[in-house]
This record gives sequence, structure tokens and C-alpha cells, in this order.
Amino acid sequence: MLKLLMIGGVAALCGISLAAPANREPLAKTPFFRLPLGSVKPTAWLRTQLELQRDGLTGHAEELYEDIGQSDWISDKQQGGQFAWERGPYYAKGLIALAYVLDDPVLKERSRKWVDKVLASQQPSGDFGPRPYNWWANMIVLHYLRDVYEVTGDERIPPFLARYFDFQLKTLPQHTLAQDSVWAKARGGDNLEIVLWLYELKGDPALLKLADLLIRQTSQWEQYYLDGRGDCAYPIHIVNVMQGMKSPPLMYRVTKSEAHRQGFRNALRPDGWLMRQFGRVDGMFNGTEPLTSRSSTEGTELCAIAERILSSGVALEVLGEAAIGDQMETIAYNVLPATLSPDGKGLRYYTLQNQPKCTNENLGFSCNGNGVNSICPSPNAGYGCCRSNFHFAWPKFVQYMWMATADKGLALTAYGPNTVTAPVDEEGKTVTIEQTTGYPFQTTVSLKVTAGGGVFPLKLRLPAWCAAPTVTVNGKPEEKKFMKPGTFVTIIQDWKPGDRVELSFPMTPAFTHSINDSVAVTRGPLVYSLYIPEQPWKVTKEDAPGGFNTYEIRPAKPWNYALLMKGRDEAPVEVSVAETIAAQPFKAASAPVKLKMKGFLSRQGGWGEFNWGGFGARAVEPPASPITPEGKVETVTLIPFGSTQIRVTLFPWAKE
Repeated sequence: MLKLLMIGGVAALCGISLAAPANREPLAKTPFFRLPLGSVKPTAWLRTQLELQRDGLTGHAEELYEDIGQSDWISDKQQGGQFAWERGPYYAKGLIALAYVLDDPVLKERSRKWVDKVLASQQPSGDFGPRPYNWWANMIVLHYLRDVYEVTGDERIPPFLARYFDFQLKTLPQHTLAQDSVWAKARGGDNLEIVLWLYELKGDPALLKLADLLIRQTSQWEQYYLDGRGDCAYPIHIVNVMQGMKSPPLMYRVTKSEAHRQGFRNALRPDGWLMRQFGRVDGMFNGTEPLTSRSSTEGTELCAIAERILSSGVALEVLGEAAIGDQMETIAYNVLPATLSPDGKGLRYYTLQNQPKCTNENLGFSCNGNGVNSICPSPNAGYGCCRSNFHFAWPKFVQYMWMATADKGLALTAYGPNTVTAPVDEEGKTVTIEQTTGYPFQTTVSLKVTAGGGVFPLKLRLPAWCAAPTVTVNGKPEEKKFMKPGTFVTIIQDWKPGDRVELSFPMTPAFTHSINDSVAVTRGPLVYSLYIPEQPWKVTKEDAPGGFNTYEIRPAKPWNYALLMKGRDEAPVEVSVAETIAAQPFKAASAPVKLKMKGFLSRQGGWGEFNWGGFGARAVEPPASPITPEGKVETVTLIPFGSTQIRVTLFPWAKE
């Protein structure tokens, strides 16, 4: 019998009820289902991140950037080029996600034209938009139209998508994804996702034929992640690599191929070739456009960070694996905030693990290497793609923090302060659960049922990094035999308002090693970096009124510390955690956690100097460790990676 899952998870809030088939045959069944935007509402410091976007770059993008505000997608000017391509849809995708996650009426109204203009642009053939056969850019639009339908029930959208997919089915054999662009071939999984969604909704067998066609024309990411081979378009491009990660799980739903089922996992295996050659301690790969190396001063691109979060959410739906939630948190709570200005008015195109200063000097990167402020906080760092595309990262992360489950329950996949309202049966009966926590800085999470309820399973992710998680329900501890790190623990009962679940995830500082055997310090889901006092930020360009400026940041004190260790993976660490988490914890002055370790200033191997490889903005690599202890032993303070604007994350070390 066909199962029904209510996807109008905010029915009580929006006055709508949308029923869509889930796990329709012959697709492989998925354990989890995405909730509509707005089902999960961020609170406390997490909400602040989205409000900063609203009041900063997202809320002002149409004024700041002509290729967004005057995009051919919403303008009658029809200027072509970037005006007709990805940047407008990129922005709209994030704007719409932000508008509904924040339930912001101003942003919702602003987003309407990005829907109405697109729907009005459809041709009799079914094609749409300002340019014919615009396969890649149209994929972005498909994503946000799906989102709008799920949360508003706009009945224009399903027939619009059906006509376009019919056009694709007829046209793709002659005008392939690859003929459009390398981007379309590399990112065909984005198209496939919405085709499968519409099939779940309508059950049209022609959509399965289109799914097969898209699979054949899309890059073979599952093979590339395994061994670096496969027919892929521009496979060394870091954004393609991150965005392509959703393709194998989606293809698995159609093909039921083990190779496709393993594709996402193979991309991130610690012993896999990608992690060994390009992996970073923050969970990303180094790629300054193309994948590069494990260097401490190579960067990772903001577009790639955003796409990695989204790919993780999609993979989590299909595979249901707790490890994916661990990985999604690592990206969202470390490198994402480090890439954005703490006031919401700037970003970096690239974020480096060791970045003791942010200056507009030559970096030596093959793309965005010189004169484009690619590591300086700015509304205009690097190419225009990232400042158009990053807007969905935080709101999509919030959306995927909770998911509905195939057994009519809820899964808590990523921890942080929020409230979820979601259905827990086929008739649309809902439950509201409030999550109060200082996680990822603090170790405890409190869940309280505040409205609705019923008998349903509640699945809670137990992070793999936590050796001894505990869960209590209304004061009664769950049995230890069920507390297996790296899995979901399932609690089934008749949930009622006032019920409480308390979780504890003890966080022990740990050490990981990278280039030249340098050491990095982690605690729970967070990576820690040296606290470097900053000189007053230097404004190098006033980009727009209201504080939208380009800045350079330089260190106010020496940063060339080495850590003293008892052994390669052992050192005493003193941990202090604030009782109250600041509204904006992602800046150095309000960092909620401080780690204290012993270290010393060192000049060995040129450590502490810039001009790596002749490029003035990059620090010299940490020398091969262990180095020789020297000089005065000092107390070294580390703070969360995401709270830093300038940082050292990979340290040389010496044995005491």
C-alpha cells in the first residue's frame, strides 16, 4: 500500500494541507523526508545568523549587485550574460529559504517576483527563463519552485514543472546537458532531485524515463569519488565536487545500484583519495576553484561550503546515516561562520585553515589569486558566484536539522537551538518540540514537547565523536546498550505536552594531524584555532552605504606558536565554557569556549613569516613536527574556528 507523508508540515501555521506520496514504487525507499521550509524555526544565537543575513547581504543584495537586482529573470532589460544565467536564481534560492525559515513578511513579498516572473516566462514548448535550453541555471529555479510549493501550495507550480520536464524529455536527446555546459553535466543531480520529487507527487511514469535520461547524461560522480575516474565534467572544480555529492544517492533511488549507494560515503572516507590529498580538519576539501593540496594556506570556496551542506541534507534523506549529520554540523558550525563577516555584511571567497592576516596581496591561486579581495571580508570578494549563492547555507541547514521519518516519526539530525512543528501521522496531526541548547559549544540538549503529540518514534542522532552519550526521558535514563555513538537512538511513546528529553554529549579535546604532521585541536563538533588579537580593521573600499565595506585585517600580536604535547595525540587542555551563549558567538570577543594549552613562540623553518612561495598574503607552512622545544613556555588560547577572522589552526608541535 502506498504510504502518505504530509509534507505540509506547517499546516497549522499556513492554513494549508499538502499530501504527497512518499516512497512511491519503483523508487528505492528513503528512511527520512525533508520538512517544508519554516517547519524548523531557529532560536537564540542560531536565529541571529539568519537575521544578520536578512539585515545584511541577503536583505540588500538587489541593491548591491546589478546582476541580481537587474537580473534578466525579473527585468525586461534582457542584458544577457550573467544577467541571464545563475546569479539571479542563486540568490532567489537563498532569499526564499531565508524568508520562510524566518517567516519574514518583507522577504516573502520580495521573493514573489522571482516566482511570478519565472512562471509567466514559460513558452508553449515548456521551456522557461530568459535563455533557451538554459539547463544549468534552470535547475536552480526548479529547486526553489519546489520549496515554494511545499510551503505555500501554489497550484501553478506542479503543472509548470510537468510541462518543463516533458520539454526536457523531448529535447535532451538532441541538446544534452553537456552541450549546454560542463556545469549542467556536473550538476545534473539537482535536476534529478526535482524530477523525483514530482514523480512522488504525481506518479507520472514519463518522469522515470526523464530520470533515466538525466542519470545517463550526468557526471559519474560515484566512480570519481571512489578512484578519481569516471566520465565527469570539470571534476576537479571544488563546487562541482561538493554539489555532485547529492547525485549518487539520488541516482540510487532509481538504479538501486550499490555503487550509487556508496558514492556519498566514498567521497568522504578518511582513507579515500579525496580526503588524503585535499582533506581539511574542518571537513571540507582545499580547492581554490580547482582542488589543490592539503596546504595550510590553500583555501576552500564559499560556494562549495554552501553546496556541501545542501548535498549532506539530500544524502541524509536517502541514506539515513548518522555520520552525515555529524559531517553537516562540522561544516555549518566551523567553516561557514568563519567565511562570513560577524555583522552579516561581508564574506570571503576563500577561507584558509592558517590565515593570520586578511590582505589583498597576491595569493598565488590559479583563480581569484590577486587583487580581488578573495580572503578579505567584503561584499565583493572574488567572483560574483559566491556572493550570489551563499544565501541558502544557513536556512537550508536549519531546514535539515529535523526530518520526518518513513515510520511516521521525527528524526533530530543536527543539534542547535530551534523549535520544530511537524506532522506525525497520515491525517496531519502535529507535534511541536522546543530544543534548548548551547550546543555545539555546550554539551547538553533539552527537548520539550510544547504542543500536540501522539504515539510516534523520535530518532535522536548520537554523534560518533562522543564516547559516552546519555539520554533521559522525563527523568528516566535510556539503557546504555542503546547509546551507540554514530547511530540514531529511537524512542517510541505516547508523547504529550510537557514531556522532556535530556541529552548529554561529553566533549573531550582531541587531536588530528595534517600537513607536515602539524596538529589541530577539536572538541566535539568544533575545530579550534589560535586566538589572535586583531588590529583595527582597515577599510580599503566603501562598497555601499550602511557599512558594506571591504576590510583588511592584520594581527596585533605574534601568532607563530607551537604547541607542547605529551605525545603525538596527547596534551593537557584546560576548557572553559561560558554559561550563557552570546547572540553572536562567531566572533572572537564573544567566543563561548576557550581552550588553554602550553606552547612557545618558534621561528623554526621560517614559522611566523609570510610570503609563502613568494606570495605575500600566505603564511609559511608549519615546519615538520615534532620540532625542538625552545624559549619561554606560555599559555596559548584557542577559540572556535568559526569565531575567528584571522587564525592558525594547524600548529607545529614539540614533545615536552
